[in-house]
Amino acid sequence: MCLRIMNSISFPIKVLLISAVISLLPVAVGVSPLDYKGSSIEAADEKKEKKKRRRTKLPSKKAQRILQTLQPMLEAEQWNEALLALTPIANPESKFTGTDRAKMFYYQGYIYFSMEDYGRAETAYKDLIAEPESNDQERLGALYSLSQLAYIDENYRKSIDYLLQWFDLEEVPSSDAYALLSMTYYQLEDFVSSQQNIDIAIEMQEARDIPIKVAVLDEEGNETGEMIETGETVKGVAKENHYLLKMALYSELKMDLYVLPIVEKLAQNYPKKKYWTQLSALYGQEDRQLDQMGALEAAYDDGLLDKQREFTALSQLLFMFENPRKAAKVIEDGINQGFVKKEEKTLKAAAQYWHSSRELERAKPYYKKAANVSKEGELYIFLGQVHFGLDEFSEAEAAIRAGIKKGKLKDEAAAHMLLGQINFENQKWENAIASFRECIDVAERQYDDKKKKQKEKKKKVQDQARKWVTYTEGEEERVEALILKKRALGI
Repeated sequence: MCLRIMNSISFPIKVLLISAVISLLPVAVGVSPLDYKGSSIEAADEKKEKKKRRRTKLPSKKAQRILQTLQPMLEAEQWNEALLALTPIANPESKFTGTDRAKMFYYQGYIYFSMEDYGRAETAYKDLIAEPESNDQERLGALYSLSQLAYIDENYRKSIDYLLQWFDLEEVPSSDAYALLSMTYYQLEDFVSSQQNIDIAIEMQEARDIPIKVAVLDEEGNETGEMIETGETVKGVAKENHYLLKMALYSELKMDLYVLPIVEKLAQNYPKKKYWTQLSALYGQEDRQLDQMGALEAAYDDGLLDKQREFTALSQLLFMFENPRKAAKVIEDGINQGFVKKEEKTLKAAAQYWHSSRELERAKPYYKKAANVSKEGELYIFLGQVHFGLDEFSEAEAAIRAGIKKGKLKDEAAAHMLLGQINFENQKWENAIASFRECIDVAERQYDDKKKKQKEKKKKVQDQARKWVTYTEGEEERVEALILKKRALGI
């Protein structure tokens, strides 16, 4: 069965679009503000023919001294101090060169952009482009930043114009640029163009070969803090918002998209509750119950579950795959954290899971609470079985009698049989014999002689009860004889 885009999966596009653009803003720490291409730069399949570029000129020595003081201020986000440091270059009467002013405009744009003073940032980038002595890299960076500023200003047509100019000049466009172009087309509801560009962005990011690194260990086996490459690689993964945008666009265009592999990548690389639960639901639709359980279990192990249906679904799957102990732990955690209500079905589940894992003491309080709120007597019978298993005969008898009294039992004859066995172990011979005989009478009423299977079962139950009566009478005589013998011997 193919899993296409479904209404059950939500795509928070309006939120991700603005957050994605903000994520592409210039970053001061660790990179130069001239590194405008983004964090996922990869060569396009067909490189554009290299264009002639003007020779890059170096700033004057005076400007270089100013720019050297600038980087620490940018790293510390001391924006006003950085602007003040650039002031001498801005003086029109100074002897700074056009190259110096181009550097100043670029840094001013970067600083104003980072301060979210978008109007002044735009002015600075336009001044940079107008400066005859600016170099190609600076002008490209300014164009890219202007496209971002236009996007933030919701001038999407203008943003696309700047981006297309940038693409025409840039030899190796980044995946982030294709993603920004996709998001801008999305805002204009040009979903076809948006889909084409986000597919390119994702393909570029997934085509990367990422070196696998392992920690370097010292002689005692402790990590040194260094990492070395193993020589092996893994394929890259696209950004979270890019996958979400792709799914949203295919939905808008009513195009088929097999979403399971995408949700798998999201869950594995961006582990959030919504991805694990969506992945679990998708596995369930493919009848992959073991994987369905694994996805929910990963969310539980990370402490992400916060709804009753999630705890109960996981516990049921764990129980189905013969892990009753963890099933009980899951439902108990949900109850203790307040996510799972203390109602009959959840208390019964917790009791049965602990019972199946042979944790009788832990099952007992859940059976007791569930039996008290139930309209049927069945849970008291289970409680009696637990008490019986713990050799708590008086408590077991009381629980079974309570269940018989409440009624609506699935098998009342079996309840009387169990009550007789409990009394037998407690050496209440008369009560035991009475219960076994009651079992015979109830079986007579409970089973239909016209139905072959029921008739055979009635005979089997009644024969077993009669044997218990005979055995109990004989055991009573044997025990009484033993008592008399001990008395005679003075024991």
